[in-house]
Amino acid sequence: MNKEKLIKRFEQVKLYCFSPGKLCGNRDPLAIVEEELKGGADVIQLREKHRTKKEIIGIGFYVKALTRKYNALFIVNDDLDIALILDADGLHLGQDDIPIEYARAFMKDKLIGISTHSLEQAKDAIKRGADYIGFGPIFETSTKEKKENVVGLEAIKILNSFCSIPYVAIGGIGLDNLNSVLKQGCRTVAIISDIINSSNIEKRCSQIKELISQAD
Repeated sequence: MNKEKLIKRFEQVKLYCFSPGKLCGNRDPLAIVEEELKGGADVIQLREKHRTKKEIIGIGFYVKALTRKYNALFIVNDDLDIALILDADGLHLGQDDIPIEYARAFMKDKLIGISTHSLEQAKDAIKRGADYIGFGPIFETSTKEKKENVVGLEAIKILNSFCSIPYVAIGGIGLDNLNSVLKQGCRTVAIISDIINSSNIEKRCSQIKELISQAD
């Protein structure tokens, strides 16, 4: 798929989900991913920070196959080499990962997203050529080991005033507080623990997708 088609597909993304990482427990990680996809996940990010690169590649081929089965985008977190090996649709970079300029040389026709934790970082990521940004944490979150300052709901309003590329709100978002995010004009959210820790992952995803659709 060429870059233009990937960008158009990302512009339609509502629910951005993740492989389970440490939240997996003794469950099958692929079963969790498939439940997310059945529930309507538009993106799956392969995010397995506790695994070796060999293990990530091994599970990554299966996650990619599931995204193809359900017509979702497949993004790799942090690792350029793994994104290339798996021929992912995109790569997601954090503030401490390799600069986007170096990744772009290899990911020419793919998506590159950047995590941003302030309006200034968002502006910088846009300027440097990110295809989309993650913006947050919107609320307090226990998922990330490195704590970032909460940006809050008001920052979404400001972001809407200048952001020229798609953005994904992330951080502490769940079914219970989703409406407060949508009221700020956001239409794409990334959710980890509220979905993966749910007793019915497919149902939780479908409920979230329905709420976002109602806000359009």
